[in-house]
Amino acid sequence: MRFQEFRVLNETEGALSAITQVADLANTYLNPFGSLGKDTGKDTGKDTSGGIAVPGRTVSTTANADIKAIQDSNFNKKLEKIANALGVKASDLLAIMKFESRLNPQAVNKYSKATGLIQFMPDTARSLGTSTEELYKMSAVEQLDYVYKYYKQNKLKPGSTAGDIYVNTFYPAAANQGNDFVIGQKGAPGLLGKRYSQNAGLDRNKDNTITVADVKNSVARFV
Repeated sequence: MRFQEFRVLNETEGALSAITQVADLANTYLNPFGSLGKDTGKDTGKDTSGGIAVPGRTVSTTANADIKAIQDSNFNKKLEKIANALGVKASDLLAIMKFESRLNPQAVNKYSKATGLIQFMPDTARSLGTSTEELYKMSAVEQLDYVYKYYKQNKLKPGSTAGDIYVNTFYPAAANQGNDFVIGQKGAPGLLGKRYSQNAGLDRNKDNTITVADVKNSVARFV
């Protein structure tokens, strides 16, 4: 399934509403429960990832991260500052936002309530010192502060490619794993099966597994 890319930063409110519906459909197909966060790596039968919010889960926070150096009123200039601060390409960060939200800061996944440019999960938003409700009210320029905080929190490595950045966005626990590392598998018990069923759209080669390589390849057409 392919969707036309939308640039929404200067669109009218009516256009934003229509684009939000398309972005929501895209996210429902590709990642119906929002990007996954960290988990323990231990299959306890309870998913502690960001894909399903777990009450009481301890989340590291960068709510007080210094963002003064990345401030700019222009989206592209601010994105460039963030990219330089993280040691990655601005075009690669932009590819993640196109894939996750079609650059719509008001994009909301109706199942998981993941919101915004990189589809912040509710517990992720809280760990960054905000909420999905507050993120929804922000402009794209304002949300870039939290994009920066997110990648600082998850220790994105300088020199990361678009694929690496998306693994960090989608499932940070696999960020240091090889391309063959299996994140989800069709019919598998526990978390492997759950991750596959929630994100089957990433299995583009239909081999019944979602690997790190699959996650990386999913953003290739947006780079």
